[in-house]
Amino acid sequence: MRIDADTIIYAYLFICAALMVFNLFYIFRAKARKEKQRSRVDGWRREIAAQFAALETGGAVAEEHKKRLARRLRDTNALVSYCGALEEAQAARPQTYARYMKSIHAQMLDLAVEYGKRQSMERAYFADVIARFPPYTDGKHHPLMEILTAYMENSTIYCRENVLRALSSLGNAQAMETALQLLNDGGYFHHHKLLADRLTDFTGDREALAARLWRHKNAWSGEMMVAVVEFITNCSENYCETFLPLLRDEQEDLELRLCAMRYFRRHPYPPAHPVLLDCLNGATGANVDLAIVSAAVLDRYPGKDTVAALKRALCHRNWYVRYNAASSLVRLGASQAELQDVFEGNDAFARDILQYMLEEKEMGRV
Repeated sequence: MRIDADTIIYAYLFICAALMVFNLFYIFRAKARKEKQRSRVDGWRREIAAQFAALETGGAVAEEHKKRLARRLRDTNALVSYCGALEEAQAARPQTYARYMKSIHAQMLDLAVEYGKRQSMERAYFADVIARFPPYTDGKHHPLMEILTAYMENSTIYCRENVLRALSSLGNAQAMETALQLLNDGGYFHHHKLLADRLTDFTGDREALAARLWRHKNAWSGEMMVAVVEFITNCSENYCETFLPLLRDEQEDLELRLCAMRYFRRHPYPPAHPVLLDCLNGATGANVDLAIVSAAVLDRYPGKDTVAALKRALCHRNWYVRYNAASSLVRLGASQAELQDVFEGNDAFARDILQYMLEEKEMGRV
């Protein structure tokens, strides 16, 4: 079957015209939706402003407004519009905003129950709403926290991340502990960096939270406890004696030992100094990761024995050990006389990495 050239040209022109019509339709439809969204935000902005005005004059949030929230915000598009208006009010009138959120906590609880029946994406969005606009709970345990924690089961990483953000904003240690217990028991993967960041964002008593979480050291997975140690590193200097035995325990999870080692860089602790030197010298296990991390941590422990150990590490067979040792020597401010034997020695790799790090310091990069 032969198709003549005119037919091909006409078909091509038809397809081009159809694509052009579709693009125009899409552009105008997107513009209309944007205008509709702006109109919805304006409507919510006026309504919220009226409720704020009532609160500022000694009144209360209208019951009709509460009913409207419970009814309309079941629709995700309406919730998006409402959040756009509420965000502006939160920034402009924070004190009135706090009183307003306290007044509508019952409606937010009802909505949490409703969105718990939805698909994972909608649950994730509602958890994000709670994270951005946490209802007033005064840090006390609240049914809302249990509902949000239930969102995490059989869900996506986006939903779990937003739930953790929401629980952090609510500031209740028991709720955070329960959420991590659920992640651990369910075997859900959530990277320890994300977990540590969410724990660090916790708005309640972080020392109390740290104590609660550390009690699970022998029950939770190594990955989970690494996140806990990273969180404690960010918020507490009271765990030096607790973490020091981890450095010597060769039966302990390696990642947990490395994480505890980094704790002593953030929070220098003199009794940890000889243990770190042993890690660098290989006296606490043959794993090279211990030497890599200890070479970096020792920049917070000045002394002749530190300089001597780091100079020996410049000859290590592992490049990362040499790099961290050179960096630590430079950060410690080792003198030219102390480093002279390295430059006059026979190890070209040691000379090169030390020279490179000194040049980096001159350029302000170390």
